[in-house]
Amino acid sequence: MKGGTVQISWHESKPILSLDFHPSSSTLATAGADFDIKLWSIKPSESQKLPTVTYLNSLSSYHSSSVNVIRFSSSGELLASGADGTVTYSLD
Repeated sequence: MKGGTVQISWHESKPILSLDFHPSSSTLATAGADFDIKLWSIKPSESQKLPTVTYLNSLSSYHSSSVNVIRFSSSGELLASGADGTVTYSLD
């Protein structure tokens, strides 16, 4: 089986600093230098080598600096993020 690299370049051309997959779904969370957290759906595509990437939502009102880390809890019920300035938010 051949595959490729999925490219997500939708953090206002700023670097993506962290990402994490939901433990039991196809949701991917990305965190970036644009102060934003974005949620994506990553699903296999039968007709293409690369999976289909669909933008779901932005959680932009939580941080006022670069978001350095993003993690789903092991249950997938919470999403925690940390940014410059040592602020951490848990989102459900």
